[in-house]
Amino acid sequence: MIVGPNGAGKSSILLAISVALGQTYTERGQRLADLIRRGYESARVAVVFDNRPVDGVRPIPSINSDTVTITRFLKKTGEYWHYVNNRFKTKAEVGNLLSRIGINPDNVLIIMHQNMIEQFVSRDSREKLALIEEAVGAAGLRERIRDTEAKLSALLAEEAVLRKTLDEARSAVEFWREEYEKLTILRRLEERRKLLELEYLWSLVREAEKSRERLEEKIESIRRETESLEAKITEARNTVSTYYQSLVKGLREGWSERVLMETVDGIVAAAESLGRFLERREIREDELRQLRYEVTALDKEIIRRRGEAEAKGPRTDTGRKPAEVSEEIKAVGLQIAALGTPNPQAEEMYLIAESKYREAELKAQQLSENAKKTMAEVEYRKQKWAEFVRELVNSVEPEYQHILSLVGGAGKIELRNLHDIDKASIEIYVGFRGVEPTLLDTHTQSGGERIVATMAFLLAVQKHIKSPFRAVDEFDVHLDPLNRERIIHILTSSAKNDPNTQYIVITPGRVPFTEEMNVIIVQSVKGKSAVLVPAQTEVVSGDERQGG
Repeated sequence: MIVGPNGAGKSSILLAISVALGQTYTERGQRLADLIRRGYESARVAVVFDNRPVDGVRPIPSINSDTVTITRFLKKTGEYWHYVNNRFKTKAEVGNLLSRIGINPDNVLIIMHQNMIEQFVSRDSREKLALIEEAVGAAGLRERIRDTEAKLSALLAEEAVLRKTLDEARSAVEFWREEYEKLTILRRLEERRKLLELEYLWSLVREAEKSRERLEEKIESIRRETESLEAKITEARNTVSTYYQSLVKGLREGWSERVLMETVDGIVAAAESLGRFLERREIREDELRQLRYEVTALDKEIIRRRGEAEAKGPRTDTGRKPAEVSEEIKAVGLQIAALGTPNPQAEEMYLIAESKYREAELKAQQLSENAKKTMAEVEYRKQKWAEFVRELVNSVEPEYQHILSLVGGAGKIELRNLHDIDKASIEIYVGFRGVEPTLLDTHTQSGGERIVATMAFLLAVQKHIKSPFRAVDEFDVHLDPLNRERIIHILTSSAKNDPNTQYIVITPGRVPFTEEMNVIIVQSVKGKSAVLVPAQTEVVSGDERQGG
């Protein structure tokens, strides 16, 4: 308990503690440099924590020392730095160290400077809830929700980018699939054209061979006809010879004219037949020579065609005529022309595109699963956070109502928008002298009522606050004596019932003294603050002595 007249320097003690712990804004100096004593360029302030083991565990386990001294140096230039047990630390490191034991010098529920009750009342209801969560050591619940939401947002953003990549990969796969299909069809058609060209060449060979066979058949037919003519010629000659011998004999023997004429007629008829046969034989021999010439020429053509065909491939038996094969070759050529010019690397590119698409698809599935898990985690954490806040309020509200009842008041605490951590808020209601409780704000209640309600709420939430010490400065400025006495009694009782927590209360008024209470009196002596520790049972400030 710190007491003393106004202007003695009581608040400077709490201010020094707050600055040492890292507070940057102060009511007494808009800049930290303003706190440096006039005429000096720098200042130093330090706070010592008792770090002796409790049940075998140090309050700050990371520091193996019975005391932890946090020192802050300030300069007129605005520079400052920290030391922890004579080791340099950044402000962030100091803040992290203090947060582990639940201390945040900027949280009004832990350190409430002068006029901060009004600031707490005027704060947005969402800020109030955030301050309460931080004071009870549950700020990490929101932080983890936000971290998880940030992770979810990153996953969803990555998934959206990947989906776009997947669409592009799918388009690439479709493009290269079409190209590959064209290339496959082209290769098949080209192979078909090669086979048709081979078939065409061998069909030309077969056509020439068929022509040769027909010539050979004609030659054979003429040869047989010639043999028949030779027989007829021989027979005709024999007939002519026989008639001639008969004529010679008839002339020698003096046959009759009639008989001789008949013999001459026989010779003439036989000679005419012989002439016809000879003429026909000559014609056939000319035809035979021509046919043999054609066979020779056709043999050369067959050799040439067979050479061209064999250069293309082995013999292919076909029953089709060259014209039929040629027509199909033209049709295949038109199909090939219609395909255009597919990329020759289409197969390789298609396989690469397909592989990339499958890889992207698998990654997208994994991202989707991770996003679903993270979304479920967000909902789970929100549910746990909401449950925690409800349980906290359900625990604080009866105590809040009890404390208010001691000073003739009534109240309630309501939570709003717990489904949205950014809009979630806490509303504190209070009413006095039978008036229906209304929302605690800077317009509805009087200054004293606001102080009583705020102190009642602060005291109700005390057992949940994690910080090992709490401080409140001149809370009783607008309180009437009765309510002031009641609030101080509740404060001292709370401190007595919680021996493991250190309470610092600053007041310029009368304070009942008990053995468990450490009282520090601050007075201004010749412009300087002087600190005394009294032994009497009641401490009265200088202001009250003058008034009494």
